Amino acid sequence: MRGRDRTTASRLDEAKATGAAARGSTRAFPGTAAASLAIAVALAGCGGGHPPPAGTKPSVSASTTRPVAKPRPAGLDPAHLPAGWSLVAWPALGTVPVFGQSAPAPDAAGTAPQPPAIAPIGRAADQPTSTLANPNAEGAPLVLLVTRYQPDWLQVSLPVRPNGTAGWIRTKDVRLTATPFALTVDKARHELTVFKDGKRAGVYPVGIGTGTTPTPLGHFYLAELLKPADPAGAYGPYAFGLSGFSDVITDFHGGNGIIGLHGTNQPDRVGTDVSMGCIRLRNADITALADLLPVGTPVTIS
Repeated sequence: MRGRDRTTASRLDEAKATGAAARGSTRAFPGTAAASLAIAVALAGCGGGHPPPAGTKPSVSASTTRPVAKPRPAGLDPAHLPAGWSLVAWPALGTVPVFGQSAPAPDAAGTAPQPPAIAPIGRAADQPTSTLANPNAEGAPLVLLVTRYQPDWLQVSLPVRPNGTAGWIRTKDVRLTATPFALTVDKARHELTVFKDGKRAGVYPVGIGTGTTPTPLGHFYLAELLKPADPAGAYGPYAFGLSGFSDVITDFHGGNGIIGLHGTNQPDRVGTDVSMGCIRLRNADITALADLLPVGTPVTIS
């Protein structure tokens, strides 16, 4: 959607540049050896009801690191973003202290859990309640979706179990970017909808988890972007790792059961309950989304 004035147009141009830089950063890994394990360890829900056989783990191609977008895009106030935009934090530290970490309260079955309500944090914060490693366990730069902004503190969604956990980090410990995109996944309709500036911009059919290995409900974000070495393989040409985890699979090839959004070599099964929890798209669709969406983009599954 093009802006009607110069200010809006400059915001969208900045968002496009921000997204391109962010996407490039998440495709960079320390090397193919570490990256080769990343997808198979990271994503729990990519098989057709069972893990792929030994020796079939896809690899990730290493690429040149491109610079992360500048901290605060011109014309965007982090405290007052345009409608439909979200703030994204890029930690600058190797170990990120998290304060006031809290998990969501259980919700009624069949409803998407809401992020926990965490009281504002003051200047004299207690000791950290946890820490996060940067890069993450898959070797990708750590990215955190901001759910509440204060000048000195940011409440963020944490890519840890249980799903929906949130906590506070120091603003001074991160660089900030913004994304105009958001995603929703409607499990009943087998549809993924892309929103830009709060308006629907595209709808894609998806495959989701089976009855015994369901795709989890909740609020997540795109945490990393991986590029398999074999674009015709089970994961397709691209795979986003989400910040959420399978509710039933806690160990997959030594990983923690991360849910993915990726391509497939079974396009005829898109639109059905087929996976171990991951969200499958046709390869042309995941390629388009990989080029469009920056990591940090929020995802709601319902």
